[in-house]
Amino acid sequence: MPLSPQRLKRLVTHRERLERLQEQELAAAQRLYRVREQALAEACQQREQFLDGGPAASGAVVLADLLAGADYLRRVEREINARRSALATSEDDVAEEREVLLARRRDRKAMEALLDHRLEDERIAANRADIKRIDELATTRWRPADHTATTNSLEGSTR
Repeated sequence: MPLSPQRLKRLVTHRERLERLQEQELAAAQRLYRVREQALAEACQQREQFLDGGPAASGAVVLADLLAGADYLRRVEREINARRSALATSEDDVAEEREVLLARRRDRKAMEALLDHRLEDERIAANRADIKRIDELATTRWRPADHTATTNSLEGSTR
């Protein structure tokens, strides 16, 4: 059963709303990606600062400071690895949200094309009906007056 143009308009409007919601989801995923990217950069910067100005740079090496520094460095490395993993997950989420958005856009555009096609079909049908009505009016208006009399006399002679 074909959809009416009014129903198609409502469907297109609904698809537009879904597309806007998906755009918001994509924006949220991109914001989270940027936050995680910044956190990774900060963790890498902390590691670099520690390595540049760590316990060995001060001159005298104390075993306790060296062990604490090694523990700190291991913790920072674990944090960096965790942040890299979170960033990769965010990257996948952004790609997935982008794919969903593109699918929603294709869906909406297909519905709009169908609506345009239906409206064009209705316009053509209305034009044809108008032309037919005008032709019928022209035919009845310009029919010769003696044609009806001739038709009536022919019908009477055959009886």
